[in-house]
Amino acid sequence: MEFKTIRLDERDDGIAVLTLNRPEKVNACNFQMIDDFNAAMDYLYHAFDIRIVVLTGASRPDGKPAFSAGLDLMEAATIDQKATDASPDWMRFPDYSKRFFHFQKELTNTIRKMRAIPQPVIAAVRGAAAGWGFAISSASDIRVGGKSARFINAFIRIGVGGADCGSSYFLPRLIGLSRATEIIMTGREVTAEEMERYGYLAKLVDDDKLVEEAMAIARSLLEKSPLGLKLTKEALGFNIDSPGLEAALALEDRNQNIASQAKDSKEGAYAFFEKRKPKYGKR
Repeated sequence: MEFKTIRLDERDDGIAVLTLNRPEKVNACNFQMIDDFNAAMDYLYHAFDIRIVVLTGASRPDGKPAFSAGLDLMEAATIDQKATDASPDWMRFPDYSKRFFHFQKELTNTIRKMRAIPQPVIAAVRGAAAGWGFAISSASDIRVGGKSARFINAFIRIGVGGADCGSSYFLPRLIGLSRATEIIMTGREVTAEEMERYGYLAKLVDDDKLVEEAMAIARSLLEKSPLGLKLTKEALGFNIDSPGLEAALALEDRNQNIASQAKDSKEGAYAFFEKRKPKYGKR
């Protein structure tokens, strides 16, 4: 698929690389990127031959690394202005409160839809991940960072609440409430080294090794059962909010019953006993 502000490169091996692609704006999220990102997630939801997604950002025109500077504030400031032919449909609501309500829904749909796709998402972060950029990194399943990565909860810096785009949901679960509270409330710049210590980053590597590391993790996931991997992501997503052990076990029991009926289950068992890599299809 082709988009205006992102690139989605589908590889033959079942890995897709999604690149935020507004390098001249440090990959800041504008109205078009919101539409593009949501459309990409809708596509990925039914793209059964894509098994893993690597999420990254295009480098700036001067070659400096970038993930995403967050929301494009210059464009966001136009929400209270008259819609043009190029404006999204929600800009045609008659007053600001309605327009902003629908804008916010479309923005946070990027998080909802990303969490809903069946593919594990590996965020490969170099440079600034601010605001929305920090949020989509946190909403990913696995995060690897280059040493230039910086994480900034920028929402609190612009006169609104610090909790936005799932930041108050994901960050406390990833690094603990105390640390997350300090980062969310202060909006300070957090280094990649600090985030690795907190367990937010699974791996920290030199910038020039970042994509290679993300791809290595992606290839290791390709060695797992396609259905088993989807059910694992589903279980982790639901059980982080499980009301208790019994509910978590019930979901796991259900998923294992489903997975064991697939041909992949037999292939995985045979491969284990024959001391070879399993041969799974893309589906």
